[in-house]
Amino acid sequence: RCAAAAITMKIVYFKSAICPRCISTNRLMARVRREHPEIEIEEIEVLTHLSRALEANVHSLPTLIAGTTRFHSAPSIQELLAALQIENKPTVQFAAA
Repeated sequence: RCAAAAITMKIVYFKSAICPRCISTNRLMARVRREHPEIEIEEIEVLTHLSRALEANVHSLPTLIAGTTRFHSAPSIQELLAALQIENKPTVQFAAA
């Protein structure tokens, strides 16, 4: 087993049920889950886990942490995957309709 296999690709998504700007980010996270199931997404609802947001120095919503990059609004999928150093090629292929 190589060391690279042990690297976890993860996005930490700080959001709130009352955040209108989180709606487009929710759609982006659903797309990432669908197309890149190898990426772990941890969603943190700040209304119930405020201490986690404060520990991570999150001051605005939505906030996405991908690798060492922070996004304070919904990035493009290309920007998000680039932060994780992943090519934008879905690992899940969908049959043509």
